[in-house]
Amino acid sequence: YVDVPENVQCDFCLRCKGDSMIDAGIHEGDVVYIHITPQVENGQIAAVRIDGEATLKRVFWDEHQQVLQLNPCNAAMSPMVFTGPVLDTVHIEGKAVGFTHWF
Repeated sequence: YVDVPENVQCDFCLRCKGDSMIDAGIHEGDVVYIHITPQVENGQIAAVRIDGEATLKRVFWDEHQQVLQLNPCNAAMSPMVFTGPVLDTVHIEGKAVGFTHWF
């Protein structure tokens, strides 16, 4: 359990591992607050489940080409791109609505 700031409306929290979101100010050990929703707008940061594991990335959906791209906020890392049947293994769990950075 974590204490959530009173002004944050969230359904669950994730404790971050790794450095894929450092350019967004989110570092390893930080707590990210998630509001459950199955869709987010392009460019929003979301918790995404891929084959049972959660990741935090910026989401971009191309309706015309049926391509989902998950972008890390770290210039040293590459986007994850999903098309075709593999899209069935990717599920947006919710939108990031805030985080607490631990120094």
